Amino acid sequence: MRAERLLRLLLRLQTHGQSTVGQLAQHLEVSPRTVQRDLDALSLAGVPVYSVRGRGGGWALLPDYRTRLTGLTPAEVMSVFVGSTAHVLADLGLDASSDQASAKLIAALPEGTRREAEFARQRLLVDHAGWDDRREAPRWLDLCRQAIWEERRIAITYRDRTEPFRVESLGLVAKNRTWYLVAAKPNRPRNDPVRTYRLSRITSATLTDEAFTRPSDFDLTQHWAQTQRRFRATLPSYPIVVRVRDHAVRRFRPTAPVKADIDGWSLVHADLENVDEACAAVLALAGDAVVVAPPELSTTVRRAAGRIVESH
Repeated sequence: MRAERLLRLLLRLQTHGQSTVGQLAQHLEVSPRTVQRDLDALSLAGVPVYSVRGRGGGWALLPDYRTRLTGLTPAEVMSVFVGSTAHVLADLGLDASSDQASAKLIAALPEGTRREAEFARQRLLVDHAGWDDRREAPRWLDLCRQAIWEERRIAITYRDRTEPFRVESLGLVAKNRTWYLVAAKPNRPRNDPVRTYRLSRITSATLTDEAFTRPSDFDLTQHWAQTQRRFRATLPSYPIVVRVRDHAVRRFRPTAPVKADIDGWSLVHADLENVDEACAAVLALAGDAVVVAPPELSTTVRRAAGRIVESH
């Protein structure tokens, strides 16, 4: 455990630069005294760590020092080489660079870990694109990326608004094959949230010469997770319980563990938007789904089935 912690400490200093003992203790989830002992151990082992005294001080590595250790476990190696999303990299123009980077990373790994990486890369693929492969052309992607990198405001027109307004771009998110810009209004009050703009709905965009300072406490991953939770909370909800033949369970998105029922059938709890959508989902399975609850849905399905019989 201590060897792993020492490696994490070393890699933290290498990637994040000068850090205080308190910051290191929080990252490693140990006491400041433990961090101090670990820093002393690294120094005795010949690692060039040194302390910076005074206000704003901390611990750092000599600028030119780089460890050859990766600290990557086989599972971490697999996550790196299998987790890349090809269409996102292609939109950003980074697909060729990704291939080159993967080759360089594999070459830099120890022999045993290199075999794990090659094994995973040849056998596992994550493809988030749908079968129809229809995607929006990321028209403003390059401009937004430049604005984020250079911390410059952009003036955009969104949807049917006629007057452009300025935003400070904080990040880009690829959701399946759709791109979103996460941005804030300049000098926004505290109660004005960071907003999300769908790139395909931006009708004009211009990069300005106005610089801005990105908030140091803004975390794109955390913000997107919160945005997703808020969005799901606003969706219509119509919970149902259906008895479904086992081969058709995948047609629903269960909201609770699927329970085995009579032979060849399972009980599925699902949540759809409304009674009409739920009725259509049940009828689409042509007898391989039977409504358990709510009673209103059973009535709706029987009536819809009767109209189908009469029309045929």
